[in-house]
Amino acid sequence: MLLLFCVAGQGSQAQSVTAKSDRNELLIGERLQYDLFINLPSDGYKINFKLPDSIPHFDIIENPDFDTVNSSGNFSVHKKIIFTSFDSGAWHIPTMEVLLEKNTVVSKFNTDSLLVNVGYSPADSTNELRDIKTIMDVEVTDYTWLYIAAGALAAIIIIILLYWYFKKRKKKPVPVFHSSLSPYEEAMKALQELKEYDLGKAEYVKIYHVSLDEIFKKYYSRKQSRNLMNKTTGDILVSIKEKYDNPGLISAIAEVLRLADAVKFAKYIPAASESGQSLNQAREAIETIEKEQSPKKEA
Repeated sequence: MLLLFCVAGQGSQAQSVTAKSDRNELLIGERLQYDLFINLPSDGYKINFKLPDSIPHFDIIENPDFDTVNSSGNFSVHKKIIFTSFDSGAWHIPTMEVLLEKNTVVSKFNTDSLLVNVGYSPADSTNELRDIKTIMDVEVTDYTWLYIAAGALAAIIIIILLYWYFKKRKKKPVPVFHSSLSPYEEAMKALQELKEYDLGKAEYVKIYHVSLDEIFKKYYSRKQSRNLMNKTTGDILVSIKEKYDNPGLISAIAEVLRLADAVKFAKYIPAASESGQSLNQAREAIETIEKEQSPKKEA
């Protein structure tokens, strides 16, 4: 029994656990290095050490694994832990348990607790007066005129773009009397509706002939792609003579338009038969223009 005790004692003395810190005075927020050294007589030991999740008044910054050094058959295990603290006062890093196990033999060690004084930077007690630094001139760049110039340039560009937009828009040709019907279909439809007028009443006679005048002028305007609605009867006849070499066509149109002028301006009231004949002449003239394949060539 004594021999076994002595061997165990020698084995136990070959193992050692030491803990120390690199300082015992710590300013708030500074780093403190805590070193744990374990000396072993040989390898094959299982080390069981668990750092607490939290230590009062201290924060754990780094907790790396153990590193091992083998020197002349002696095994040294080292662990470095970095702490910091933000609580002023005298605080202990508590004792910690280390278990060393080999061949089912477990040795228990407890590290010493370490006292650390945590405080603020010492106040300046010299009471020395220090020179006041002169005020430094700060150069401020005024960009006001640059902003004004940029705004004026942007306004000029916008005005130019708007000018060209509306100028181009004005130049865009507008279709003369745009309609879903062709000029011929529109004229025939209007003439058919005009036949429904009661020519026995004087007030309807004037409307009848004014409408007949407008129907033909609108038809011819669409055929020529020009607005001829405000042209006189003479102007219309001149235009037709320039386009068509057909005396019968010109004569029929002249009778229709001149009778309409007489009703409008001279307050002439034609007979119902005369008004009906004027409508037929207008229809025949329009049909002739539609069928005309070889308008008069310009000299």
